[in-house]
Amino acid sequence: MNEYAQVLENIDLKNKNTYHIGGKAKYYLTPYKDKIIPLLTLLEKENIPWYILGKGSNVILPDCDFDGAILSLDNYQSIYIQDDLCYVEAGCSLNSLVTKTLDAGYINLYFLKNIPGTLGAAIQGNVGSDNHEIFEYVKNVTIIDENKQIKTLTRADIVASYRFTEFKQRKIIILKACLELKLGDVLEAKKKIISNLDRRRKTQPLDTRNAGSVFANPPTDSAGRLIEEAGLKGRKEGGAEISTKHANFIINKENATSKDIKKLISIIKKEIKEKYDITLELEQVIVDW
Repeated sequence: MNEYAQVLENIDLKNKNTYHIGGKAKYYLTPYKDKIIPLLTLLEKENIPWYILGKGSNVILPDCDFDGAILSLDNYQSIYIQDDLCYVEAGCSLNSLVTKTLDAGYINLYFLKNIPGTLGAAIQGNVGSDNHEIFEYVKNVTIIDENKQIKTLTRADIVASYRFTEFKQRKIIILKACLELKLGDVLEAKKKIISNLDRRRKTQPLDTRNAGSVFANPPTDSAGRLIEEAGLKGRKEGGAEISTKHANFIINKENATSKDIKKLISIIKKEIKEKYDITLELEQVIVDW
């Protein structure tokens, strides 16, 4: 295993996700460049289950320990810009991506600034803000598929919609993506970034342990508004709480567990369905070992 990755053992996953929940992982592996496929082959041979984890900003990890391997793509962070195209690896942070493209005069990815997480997670969940989403600019995505084959899929090949892609439902690894870039007024883009961050600080619980928006907004409405109107702001379950600042956030108030968070999710979905006949779609990913 050491031939293919940096190997750490018995790692506390509370420090690897933004909810700060979860148990321990038997292995925490950071594959070396071009060593992922032989590593996957070895894990399969040894019957070791694996799960790929970025910055842990949109996931709900289980409370139990993981008798398997967490894979981190920290060695896959390169960014290369040429001819209005950006080739970026999956382990690159969104902040680094935006900074690099702005420095080169390209402005269209500004909306990804200050969204915690990596390019791979952003592609998987089609993340966005300020009425933009990353798949507006995806040209292609390179993955390792379920058969351990490297494939490059064009945008047309990929099922993607608001806060969703087919990758959420597949056992694949996103390696890199090619994004289309647009030149523009960098100073104006930086003003938008500052304005967006100011707005988020005023309206979202950024200083708490949370994993971002819990639910995707339903068409023509806001999940936060519906949850607030249903009187659920401040509702607690164990150590978890529906934020009093923004109702579409659940925060780890005091040693919350995955069970606490999932219970609040169930309460919200049930109340919104009963009051408004709307089925809220979960934006966060519930992980089961």
